[in-house]
Amino acid sequence: MHRFRFRVARVLGIQIWVHASWFVVLGLAVWAVTAAFGDVLPQLPISERLVMATVTGFAFFGCLCVHEVAHAVVARRFGVRVRGITLFLLGGVAEIQGELPSPGAELAVALVGPATSVAIGSVLALLAEWAGALGWTGVEAVAFTLALVNLGVALFNLVPGLPLDGGRILRAAIWRMTGSFARATAAASLGGRLVAAVLVAVGIVSAVRGELTGLWYVPMGVFIWFLARASARAMPPPVDDRALALTGEGEAA
Repeated sequence: MHRFRFRVARVLGIQIWVHASWFVVLGLAVWAVTAAFGDVLPQLPISERLVMATVTGFAFFGCLCVHEVAHAVVARRFGVRVRGITLFLLGGVAEIQGELPSPGAELAVALVGPATSVAIGSVLALLAEWAGALGWTGVEAVAFTLALVNLGVALFNLVPGLPLDGGRILRAAIWRMTGSFARATAAASLGGRLVAAVLVAVGIVSAVRGELTGLWYVPMGVFIWFLARASARAMPPPVDDRALALTGEGEAA
């Protein structure tokens, strides 16, 4: 993850990095959104739709950055160090290091990401409605698309498996019930690998049926698999199971 990336900004003292794989997703997103705008707004010239899609692509990753910054801000409130945020193939990951004091703290850090995405999506939906009332077709299309994507990010991140936010919510629940952070991490990591396997299977089945866009689920599943496994391996052996280090964890979109 630390290779092939470069720093682009600093927000609230947090370094923002972009991984080379991010450009692959940006290109695919611009291509897909340009085609989608062509279906719903065929009267617009290709050049205008391309500009709209490019704005949508960059704005989407800006929204992901805000999502990750929200995680980082709440984590710092609990005294946890945040090394930085990296935008990469699946979206973004906050590099969090330190000790969370309780399952409640883990839950708070996990929930703030989806909540932020829902808030952004809601604001963008209102913006789309306002732009539509004024007849600003381009602004309406971009805002509405971003609203749907942000709500989708929130829902996807609630899937119960690390490194997704839902996995951290699951870990907080198991940690609360068992008192063991290590056991909770192992269970949430297993959940992440199951999610990854399902995504790969869906991608392969879609491709066999001729839906080539479904192949996108394969790299998503592979990335989630390795990040879920890394979440379990990166955790040091516990001395006090009530407060253990979290290393290199975040979520994908």
